[in-house]
Amino acid sequence: MKVLSLVLLSLISFGGVAHGAINCSNPAGGVERLICTSSRASVAQSDMALSYNLAMRRGADIEVLQQSQTDWYNNVLSQCNNVTCIVDAMSERSAEIENMDGLRDQ
Repeated sequence: MKVLSLVLLSLISFGGVAHGAINCSNPAGGVERLICTSSRASVAQSDMALSYNLAMRRGADIEVLQQSQTDWYNNVLSQCNNVTCIVDAMSERSAEIENMDGLRDQ
């Protein structure tokens, strides 16, 4: 779980994670609890964080990326109530981030 915290902390340093880092010693809700207790979900979180960081390094519009991440969190991830939903949502989000206009060819 330390890896998850470090990945999320690195996103925050880039100005990125909507809703901040997950505190696995005191998860705020069901989604966070599932991420903290599932290796599958934490790996998916790490993969998504890597996609996000790479997008930032390739010159993604920070405001657009942050807003799309917040929207995704509020409209997709927050609706999940099981690990499979979280893993699928994060995998799809990783692909979306990687395929954002202007990022793929840079």
